[in-house]
Amino acid sequence: MLDQKLKAGKLSRAYSYPYQAPAHDYLFRDGRANRLPANIDLAERQPVIAVGSNRAPEQLHRKFGDNPVCDIPVTWGWMHGYDVVYCAHLAGYGSVPATPHDSPGTEVRVAVTWLTEEQLERMHETENVGASYVYGTFEQDAVELGDGRPAVRAGCYITKRGALALDGVPVALAEIEARGRRFKSLLQAEKLALLHNMFGDHPDEAAWVLSLLGEENALRRADLTERLSETTVLFEDPRFRVILG
Repeated sequence: MLDQKLKAGKLSRAYSYPYQAPAHDYLFRDGRANRLPANIDLAERQPVIAVGSNRAPEQLHRKFGDNPVCDIPVTWGWMHGYDVVYCAHLAGYGSVPATPHDSPGTEVRVAVTWLTEEQLERMHETENVGASYVYGTFEQDAVELGDGRPAVRAGCYITKRGALALDGVPVALAEIEARGRRFKSLLQAEKLALLHNMFGDHPDEAAWVLSLLGEENALRRADLTERLSETTVLFEDPRFRVILG
């Protein structure tokens, strides 16, 4: 019974990406989402765009725990001329993660995490900067930070593997709100089902996903990533400046 619950929990994490997030601005504190104070001071923090799971308290809790002194303001804004699409690799917990991609005429709703220098270093670690992602900043006009906040260069993580493409075109995350979307969109469950149909080496989809999880299956994920590399579109944008990776 315990083994079945453990498997169910692992599958839920894989299929639930990018996880639930409040529709309003919030303050991550004590491992929970609290209402963002009206007088919050963001001046000494770096805005970092969260296009996928980093927008969700659940994922922030995994990365930062419930430390009572670890406050992370999270606000909502819009990226102009971009969409949020699937990466061409699997995360260690089985999800197909997200990355921004240019999409003229599209506006996509993103979260912005406001991080201290120490928190940003921790976020770099969790994003495996240098191996899986590069970190850099977008020009000021790329993202609207919301609530009349002044435009600044906001940080972001971009996959090094490129966007996973169907027929040469990236696929957007259906869970992420967008206006003027040009790309086909799929839910995480639909994307995993598609990959299973294309590359699965086990007839049962859930068993296949479970066989890709964790450090012990890193080589299997690497093999799948290599096969996915045949259908990718790289991110090349003059409005983005790489800092690390």
